[in-house]
Amino acid sequence: MNRLRRSLLAITLSLLPAPLLAATHADLVSFYKQFRTDIGFTATNQVPDHTPAAMARREAVAQAALARLEAMDDRAWPVAERVDWMIALADVRSVLFQHRHLRQWSRDPSWWATLDIGWGPKADTAWSPPKLPLKDRAARADLARKLAATPAVLAAARTALTDMKGDLITLGLAHHRIETRLYGRMAADLAKTDPALARSARAAEAASREFGDWLADMQPRVPRQAGIGRPAMNWYLAHVLYFPWDMDQMAVLGEREWERSMAFLKMEEHEHRGQPMLPAVTTLADFERIRREADEDILAYIRAKDIMTVPDWLVVPPPEGPYVMPQNQDPDAGGPFDAPIRRNFFREAEDRDPRSLRAHNLPGHIFDSMWRRRDPRPIRGMERVGFLDSQRMEGWAFYLEEMMLQAGWLDARPKAREIHYILQANRGARLAPELKAQANEWTLDEALGSLANRTPYWMEKTDDTALYDMALYLRQPGLGLNYYFGKLQLEQLLAEMGHREGREFNLGRFHDRFIASGIIPIGLTRWEMTGDDRQVKRFRDAPPMP
Repeated sequence: MNRLRRSLLAITLSLLPAPLLAATHADLVSFYKQFRTDIGFTATNQVPDHTPAAMARREAVAQAALARLEAMDDRAWPVAERVDWMIALADVRSVLFQHRHLRQWSRDPSWWATLDIGWGPKADTAWSPPKLPLKDRAARADLARKLAATPAVLAAARTALTDMKGDLITLGLAHHRIETRLYGRMAADLAKTDPALARSARAAEAASREFGDWLADMQPRVPRQAGIGRPAMNWYLAHVLYFPWDMDQMAVLGEREWERSMAFLKMEEHEHRGQPMLPAVTTLADFERIRREADEDILAYIRAKDIMTVPDWLVVPPPEGPYVMPQNQDPDAGGPFDAPIRRNFFREAEDRDPRSLRAHNLPGHIFDSMWRRRDPRPIRGMERVGFLDSQRMEGWAFYLEEMMLQAGWLDARPKAREIHYILQANRGARLAPELKAQANEWTLDEALGSLANRTPYWMEKTDDTALYDMALYLRQPGLGLNYYFGKLQLEQLLAEMGHREGREFNLGRFHDRFIASGIIPIGLTRWEMTGDDRQVKRFRDAPPMP
């Protein structure tokens, strides 16, 4: 009987939560910096080490980090310090989620990019093709080392990719075929100045082509759909991305966004039905001219209307050309204004009037990147793991598009307002495809079909923008949702603060306070600005990962 009691007591004690340990914010900072170092991927001679043993070690590091973090007693800390704890929690959980569900190294051929030609998750060893001819011996040695590693990287990929999905192979084939052609062009260019490097580039080209052939041969043998499933996605939304809505709620809200955008588009079209759509520019010089005019205009308007503080360092950026997507780097693709001009969806908008997209980019992404470089805070000033910054960055940037319209910036530009709603409807049209693809209710082809069909103009299933977007949203869950639902969280916060302050509410002051919180999940900014922690409790108290 005594032995039975002792056994029951031991079981009971094992089920109790571990005691919390006294800790300070300085302890958290030290922990976080060490964690970020410890979970880095390793490579040998430019070849990623994604063997089962290496992945098991990395997952064990994250499990130990979670236990240590959850043992910290942060209850008496100021809210700002507790927010930092929540940021660290999301990052640690994201690594564990990556090992449980995403496992890009075993599921996703695009992870094994050898060239960095686009966004999205990829091995750390991917590199950007250099500008030729090379200028010095060091650059030549660096390129030689990288080219020599390419066959070994792709050999390691074949060993690691044990759980591929057909839709991810489709995306991987598109990526690696572009890489093959880039290596071919590199070899041809190097042959003029450096025959030895040209031979290495040809070897890389051959390895890349053979890897693509292997992927094509494997595709019919694996399951097609590549989503992570509803239980995993709902857990990720709540306990890593810190969204207050689940997939079902997002589906309803997303449909309403598409309907609202389409309705306003049709109202605008009716009001200005006698005016033709703006023509698209046909030269790079005109493209840069209208972009510069839009940038100068928006900064002046924001200052004049006291919409947010515009620091001295936020200025019109130098010319940067149109959006560059992976397909645009394909040697088989012409230059952006080579005849016949082939415009993707975003270029169809930007080449006519870039104002909505410049609202997204200049006070949005460009401002954010410059702000972060000036943020000295040890956790908030760092880029986060696994694209977790995207909710705040894309939510803020997308919010700026409509906020500037509502602020009157486009009042004298009726066709720019139509372009705005075309863009907004496209963002609404992306939501259902991502949700249904991740729930394994739609294939990639079905998701592309819906996206193209529900974008009002300028998009086919083969559009560079459509392919690029769905590649990102299938490979990195939540990335597309971040635009609209980040914006929705920001509007939720604005409504709450506006109701609380009444006629004393000041939009510029609100935006400055929001920005000052840093590039962090918007639900945590809401906690800082309102003191309301009800959403945060749900984010923090996670059931076991499905």
